Amino acid sequence: MRVTDLIPWKSARGSEPAVRGERDAVAALQNDVNRAFADFLRLSNVPFSPFSGGPGSFLDNSGIQVDVAETNKEVKVSAELPGVDEADIDVRVSDGMLVISGEKKADREVDENGYILHERSFGRVERIVPLPDGIDANAAQANFKSGVLNVTIPKTAEAQSGAKRIPVRSN
Repeated sequence: MRVTDLIPWKSARGSEPAVRGERDAVAALQNDVNRAFADFLRLSNVPFSPFSGGPGSFLDNSGIQVDVAETNKEVKVSAELPGVDEADIDVRVSDGMLVISGEKKADREVDENGYILHERSFGRVERIVPLPDGIDANAAQANFKSGVLNVTIPKTAEAQSGAKRIPVRSN
């Protein structure tokens, strides 16, 4: 056996890369290292960095998935908040942004065969959604059912009037 036969990224035929299987230990190690670096970089607070974990970055993991739809009359936002109680949800409009936040709390105790398992977990999630101009924040409505928050924010009368046609004249 040659030493080069032990190198996982080389095949027995020479310089061709070896095919990695699903249970490849080197690939699993690489995934673990990538995950560790991503977790570390997510903690850094570098604005507009793809590693910052902010909206649009590949580390964005805010915990709240949203769908936003805009019509001529209103803006609708649906947010998934599984496991969050209605009393722990905060929805507000501030500086042209819709801010949705929630806190998830779980407390579990299992007593089996003389062993006691007691787990507590908690976490806070927040999502900020930019809103278009011309909304009526005072008339906004929100309802929460089955882990889904639906927020409807109507547009003002001026914003609903739509686009204004400008006549074109020849000189």
